[in-house]
Amino acid sequence: MFNPFAVKETVTLIDAVAQFKPRATYLADTFFSQKMPVATTSYVGVEYKKGKRLLAPYIVKGSKGVSINRDTADAKFYSAPMMGGKRIITIKELEMRQFGETPIFSTLTPQDRAAAMQAQDLKDLTDIIYNRKNKMAADILSTGKVTIQGYADDGVVVIEDEIDFNFSNTKTPSTLWNNSSATIYGDLKECCDKIAEDTGTLPTMLLCGPNVEEYLIANKEIRDWLLVSNNKNLTMASFQPRYTSPQTRYLGYIPALGLEIYSYLETYYDSESGTVKPFIPDKTALVISPAMGRQLFGAISLMDKTAGVQTYSAELVPKYSINEDANTMSLAVYSRCLLVPNDISSWYVIKTCG
Repeated sequence: MFNPFAVKETVTLIDAVAQFKPRATYLADTFFSQKMPVATTSYVGVEYKKGKRLLAPYIVKGSKGVSINRDTADAKFYSAPMMGGKRIITIKELEMRQFGETPIFSTLTPQDRAAAMQAQDLKDLTDIIYNRKNKMAADILSTGKVTIQGYADDGVVVIEDEIDFNFSNTKTPSTLWNNSSATIYGDLKECCDKIAEDTGTLPTMLLCGPNVEEYLIANKEIRDWLLVSNNKNLTMASFQPRYTSPQTRYLGYIPALGLEIYSYLETYYDSESGTVKPFIPDKTALVISPAMGRQLFGAISLMDKTAGVQTYSAELVPKYSINEDANTMSLAVYSRCLLVPNDISSWYVIKTCG
């Protein structure tokens, strides 16, 4: 059987990672589901608009019409942020028994261990890129911008940049949702009405961060609806909480607004603070619809000791290298990705507790 790891060329490794089943990235896959073709340069064209509904003007008989300005859209070019990680394998590691090997006697050679370790490294390095993309989606959905921190080889120097989509659809309820008398339905309806007014479309989902589920269940207005004996007379809300995946929990449905309610519970490890944090911030809820954005990818240029500079137009680009002087070999995986909303008026962020 052909072993792609026996051939250390970048093109071969690109084909290998293309066969991997991608790690589940709920936020990026659900809300930024459209993948655009990979650009041939590191720069990508970013275009998004702010929705508004225009009326056709009346014209007098015989007139040829009135000139109408096109919807204004922000169009900019960005160098798609580079993301990637690297794993180094030393001879000492290859001479030691690895996790899962027979504890007393192992028949694996250092060459066997090297192939197994690089296969696992390729998967792990690919997974962390998908995790970073999911974090980018979370940042855009909850703040309307993404802050990029670029680390140098020493792992210390940080360069910060910010891509801001000028998002302003943020709401803080007059009565916070942790108060059982909060007007949650009224807050949601206000957001739905504003999205419908600006874009001509209706949101279909309420995506909740941690703690928001308990606010919904404890809300007096919603509990009164659920106590109605004949739901045919008043079908305002239906709650049937259940897990649909380890990270996603279906809570129920608000027929009056056409909103399915989900709680997103997935977390990530923040290496800077040394703590585990939720992707969707605590006490935050999103009034939103799937497929509201797209994924842009930039080309990646890498240095090759025999071919010089090589540019690869691929979503994921692995790079194998060996350092004979240090007696080490390494595998890195790179990606240039930027997530972009189509219309910044198409979703709302509710800060349920201020």
